[in-house]
Amino acid sequence: MKNICWMMIALSFVVVQYGCDKNEYHFEYKAEPKTEFGKKLVEGTDLFAQIFTDTLYKVTDGIVASEIEYLSQKGLAMKIFIFEVDLSHPNIDIVASSPNDANTFGMQRMTVQATHVDSEAKRVWAGVNGDFYNMDNGTPRGVFYKQGVALRTTFDSGERSFFAIGHDGNAFVATRDEYPSIAATGVIKEAVGGSVTLVRDGAVLTHMDTTVEPRTCIGVSADGQKVFILAVDGRNFWYSNGMLFEELGHCLKALGAENGINLDGGGSTTFFIRNTPDFSADRFEIRNWPTDNGGQERSVANGLLITSE
Repeated sequence: MKNICWMMIALSFVVVQYGCDKNEYHFEYKAEPKTEFGKKLVEGTDLFAQIFTDTLYKVTDGIVASEIEYLSQKGLAMKIFIFEVDLSHPNIDIVASSPNDANTFGMQRMTVQATHVDSEAKRVWAGVNGDFYNMDNGTPRGVFYKQGVALRTTFDSGERSFFAIGHDGNAFVATRDEYPSIAATGVIKEAVGGSVTLVRDGAVLTHMDTTVEPRTCIGVSADGQKVFILAVDGRNFWYSNGMLFEELGHCLKALGAENGINLDGGGSTTFFIRNTPDFSADRFEIRNWPTDNGGQERSVANGLLITSE
């Protein structure tokens, strides 16, 4: 019933002009964003045909979230979720998480990983899933650092990358080839691995992979002070279909990212926020629709938590 209702809403926003003489239908689309993020995406990409909902809300000082539901230029239903994190804001940080906050490998839902970090001293406000991983034992496929401790310093095969927070508080992304020289400087405080590079020095990279999937990706501004996290739901035709790598790259660049990479996606894609200032058991709320078992949150190896001290 929910899918049918959304389909009716979608159709109601399409202006249909019927040419009786030619017996043809002509569809005219006009994307009308309501928020700052929506305007940046519409003006900076060619992905949006019609916007149905475009919301922006403050999670806490220094953390802004957005949720946009739209019809793509391909005629597909889409739903995306965005965090913009201002690392220049006092006390705002991004930290890597693990099951039970332990320096070991395993698998656990992100909202549970968050509870093991969340405290009066370090409050967790939001988070997303991190690296790809071995689904038998939870070993991440890329490098993994927590609080300056290197838990994994190698990469599995394939095109690999990583997102990191330096000891200076700035964020950056880099490739596996760049890792040895960066690691040698001792700059890495927090890090999770990723796969393909989406944006490099302001340019969106092309990719041969044409699969459309749920995705999680992350980008960083040129000064390393702004972090843009984008989650895209998929595998549900009437609700949201997912994105190509290049489409992710165009979105990250439009939001303000100078560099960006892809994180784990598919059923791992998780986008959650804190919905109350207290420490109730259900304080962390999943905002997206994970694909496992009709929306059930998947247990993952690691993730990124947005915190304040």
